Amino acid sequence: MKFFNIKNKHLYKKVVNRIDSVKFVKNTTFHRWVICICLSLILSFLLTPQIHFTHPDYKVGSIATKDIKADRDFLVEDQSSTEQKRLETIKTIVSIYDYDRDIVAHVKANLDNAFSLIETTNNNKDTDINIVGQKFLIQTRKDFEKALGVTLNDEEFSILQKYKFPPNVTGKISNLITAVYGTGLITNVTFPKHDLDRGIIVRNVRTQNEISVVLEEKPDLHIREEKGVGVFMEKLERRESPQILSIENIEPILLKKAKTVLGGNSKEIKRVVLSLAEKMIQPNITFNKDATEKRKHLLMEGVKPVYFQIQKNEMLVREGEKIDRIDLDKLQAFYKIEGERRFSSISVLGGIFLSIIFLTVMLFNLANNWLEKIKVDILFLSTTAIIQVLLVRAGIFISEAIARAFPFLHSEACFFLIPFAVGTMLVGTLINRNVAFIFSIFISFLITFLFNAKMSMFLFSFFGSVAVSYYIVTHRQRSAFFRTGLFLGAMNGLAIIFISLLSGSIASLDIIIKLLMGTSGGILAGIVVAGITPFFENIFHYTTDIKLLELANLNQPIFQQMIMEAPGTYHHSIIVGSMVEAAADAIGANPLLAKVSAFYHDIGKMKKPQYFIENQQSGENKHDKLSPKMSSLVIISHVKDGCEMAGKFKLGPEIINIIKQHHGTGLVNYFYDKAKKDSDPSIRSLSESDFQYPGPKPQTKEAGLVLLADVVEASSRTLSNPTPSRISHLVSERIEKVFADGQLDDCELTLRDINKIAQTFARILNGIFHHRIDYPDSITRNNGNRKLNNGSSIDRKPAEKNKDRPPACAAGT
Repeated sequence: MKFFNIKNKHLYKKVVNRIDSVKFVKNTTFHRWVICICLSLILSFLLTPQIHFTHPDYKVGSIATKDIKADRDFLVEDQSSTEQKRLETIKTIVSIYDYDRDIVAHVKANLDNAFSLIETTNNNKDTDINIVGQKFLIQTRKDFEKALGVTLNDEEFSILQKYKFPPNVTGKISNLITAVYGTGLITNVTFPKHDLDRGIIVRNVRTQNEISVVLEEKPDLHIREEKGVGVFMEKLERRESPQILSIENIEPILLKKAKTVLGGNSKEIKRVVLSLAEKMIQPNITFNKDATEKRKHLLMEGVKPVYFQIQKNEMLVREGEKIDRIDLDKLQAFYKIEGERRFSSISVLGGIFLSIIFLTVMLFNLANNWLEKIKVDILFLSTTAIIQVLLVRAGIFISEAIARAFPFLHSEACFFLIPFAVGTMLVGTLINRNVAFIFSIFISFLITFLFNAKMSMFLFSFFGSVAVSYYIVTHRQRSAFFRTGLFLGAMNGLAIIFISLLSGSIASLDIIIKLLMGTSGGILAGIVVAGITPFFENIFHYTTDIKLLELANLNQPIFQQMIMEAPGTYHHSIIVGSMVEAAADAIGANPLLAKVSAFYHDIGKMKKPQYFIENQQSGENKHDKLSPKMSSLVIISHVKDGCEMAGKFKLGPEIINIIKQHHGTGLVNYFYDKAKKDSDPSIRSLSESDFQYPGPKPQTKEAGLVLLADVVEASSRTLSNPTPSRISHLVSERIEKVFADGQLDDCELTLRDINKIAQTFARILNGIFHHRIDYPDSITRNNGNRKLNNGSSIDRKPAEKNKDRPPACAAGT
């Protein structure tokens, strides 16, 4: 049992949570926020520049699948010109060679180490080197050559061995090498032609100082007499151009230097010294490939690309064309910029989205506080805003196409042809001018995004929209849209003059074209609104004055049916319509809505016309066979039936609401009193609610007028002698009774309004019941009845003739 209780408890919580979530989803505020967010997203995408997340992968020789046009100005790199510029830059690049001043010291150190090794070997041996074993000699030779860094032939080693590696040879070789290095720079590189043409850069690896050296294709091998290597190094540090020698050409220099350095030595020693010096001399400048390539790369990066201009709306490539190198450069630049601008476009999208939400919420709250009981349909306003933005975007596209087709027309002048006020005209026609004014602020703000935030287009759209919102609501004919278009064209012309004055271009010849475009744009807006208004009326169930005029036509099939099946109801509705029209005009309500609603307020009686006294022609009262409860249900049902028929005929929510409210929550008094007098206790025990209309009470002035006129007109039929005083007294009495019953509490009718209504009703009824003069030639008196010349008669006392029937007002007419 405990398990089931826990389970039921969890099930109960789940059901409650489900109900709460359903209530939340059905909440009106939730719906409004959903519509607001969806509207803001759609408008944001329409107003944000196009975002390209992917683009076609074109190659040279590909066929374009569509026309691609530039949507802005941008630059395209001319790759062939840029490459040519880079090639010219490459020709100026100079090779870098490293100068190592420590080469001489390194060579001398190797020389000293080699001869010191031999000297140490000799000192460690007890015997003369000549009598040492062959194996030891081979090892000694390897060690000597390794320390020396060069290879000796057998003859050279034998001569040195013969003279026991004389110590003075070391100094002579060293002096000879120093003399050669002091002559100039030595390299083992054969300079290529571009180095011979451009020269080279010699960089000291220790100090990183550089000097430019001009090379000769056939350098002069004349030996410069320098005062030692130190003088040469100082000269190089001073960045003076030195002599560069190839290592292959140092033999003549060695021979020249040997005359002074090797004087007094045997020929064998001289030959060995020259050979060793030539072998040990190493290049002191070497080509630095990495540094040269790095500098080349830096220079290449420093080359500025060559660009050419692409203008907005310029066709990059047309569908079906083969893409060449230049076309590909254009497309790559176009899509590259799109990729770089992708994030910025997304941020713009977010900014527009938040701006629209803020403006929507602010204006909606303002509309709610300002317009009070007017229900603003957010879905309709959202749809209208989207259509207006689409119209402007299409207008921009067409204007640019016209400007291309006719070069003497500027696209900016063609922009004034766009019907900016279509949305405002729709809102003013279907809702009212106050909502249209607020909508004009909203839509003018949005349109500015499409024109790069130009204030002139905001002013143009706002001026025309505000003016037309206050003009169009006063018209009640389809042709009024054309007149409104002419009025809007005139307002557009004034706005163009104002904008031209602000920009200082009033004297320009373009002003005439702009005025023509603005006037044409106004007429075009009127034509567009005339065409789409019926569509919006049906989709969003709005009832305009123009539609009311169409519904007021008594030749409508429903009235033809009513006059045949329920003639009394038809006559009653016509009189009520006349009464409420005059009263609505007196108190500032909508006369047309009140009149048309009165025409249709009792159409539900057409389902059972014989149950209503005004339609009973034969004298038989069908309620005589029904209980009071059943009779009241039949009478009350005509309200529900009328609402269903009104929905079927698409009369609109305003008329349907008035049909629903035209009896308020009043009682069917006649049958309630009849039930209280019945002999059956079960019938006498019935409550008032069983004889009460479901309501609600009238919510508008027009609904209140129909209720009052319905009661007064039905009661006026009971007057046996309808004199002006009796009519006035009846009207006041019936209105006071309705007022005391609280049926007018919700419809904003003031006491002043009620007084005007009573006066108007009395005047209309006096006109209907006024007395006529009897004409002797056509009317003769007979027993108190007036006889017509065709034999028919009119009873002076209709109430006496129908004294057994319930009063008309009690029977629900």
